[in-house]
Amino acid sequence: MTTYLRSTLLFIISGGFLAGCIDTVYTPTPFTPATVDTSAYVPKVDAFVVVVDASDSMNFYYGTRRNFFTAKDVVGNMNQTIPPLGYKSALVGFGTGSCVNGEDATVLYGPAPYRRADFANGLAKLDCAGGLTPMSEGIDVGGGSAKAASGKVAMILVSDFYQIDTGAVSAVVDKLKADYGDRLCIHTIRVADAPQNADMIAALAGVNSCGSSVDASSLATPDAMANYVTDVLLTPAAVTAVKYEKTTVSASALFDYDKAILKDKGKAELHALDESIKARGAKIVDVHVIGYTDSEGTEKYNMALSLRRADAVRNYMVSEGVASSMIKVSGEGESNPVASNATAEGRAQNRRVEIHVGVKQPS
Repeated sequence: MTTYLRSTLLFIISGGFLAGCIDTVYTPTPFTPATVDTSAYVPKVDAFVVVVDASDSMNFYYGTRRNFFTAKDVVGNMNQTIPPLGYKSALVGFGTGSCVNGEDATVLYGPAPYRRADFANGLAKLDCAGGLTPMSEGIDVGGGSAKAASGKVAMILVSDFYQIDTGAVSAVVDKLKADYGDRLCIHTIRVADAPQNADMIAALAGVNSCGSSVDASSLATPDAMANYVTDVLLTPAAVTAVKYEKTTVSASALFDYDKAILKDKGKAELHALDESIKARGAKIVDVHVIGYTDSEGTEKYNMALSLRRADAVRNYMVSEGVASSMIKVSGEGESNPVASNATAEGRAQNRRVEIHVGVKQPS
């Protein structure tokens, strides 16, 4: 018996079996997306295509939820998590019958520059599942929708992988490999409570040795979905060299003797530096404020005074708009003198605050 004939019988039998128990109105599972930190990453792919199974077997249940609804949850949650980094994108549904506009596969969104709201509207068009499982058509249409991409392409296939024509799927994947070469990576997300076509899933994920295969249940939490999006769509940015610029300000200009409260003169000296840091924006990696004293007094007291002074400088910089998250402080007390503590002039030089500003260098 052919795969499609078996699928037809499944469709007829399951249609009558499920008619009385299917919840027909999709309500998304509550989801608050985690933020993907893109500061250390760049896009791994030029385009991504999501291909969703909307065949009749997706009306079976995965736990207490229909496979089709679980698939929509996964794709919707993914859409809420993907950072807008200039990707090209498309969304494709496959099945047969009215659920996919009377076609074996239909483009629901794109190909277009990725926009979260438009992608969500495309997913909303896929409001039911029915008919056979022409996965090969879904993959073919999905691959065709990314033809304009010049870089790598991620195809994310969401299905229960039930009753598929594995020969047809292999043939269309071979065709896409010929078209895209090593630019194509296929990622599978399985929504089912029992393994189906495990060999085919492994073969899809193994295309160009850059794909993956996961179960939908493993992506249920916001953090798990954020990690998945990072793995599939992002890659660590190249390490950028950082050069540190040192500014030294006399403690006498900043503070009265034995005090850690900034004087107006000290604030004026810090203001120009603060404006320079803010003007360079993302080029500034971090700022390290270090306090020093002379050798008068005990070592313990000097250490505490140097830290209080460094804190005072940091707090003023923050008040002027320098991000607190990039500033770290430390107190070195009487250690690391720059002049002899045997003279008044030397001690004056040692009483200081150093501000080290890390600046990204061109790669």
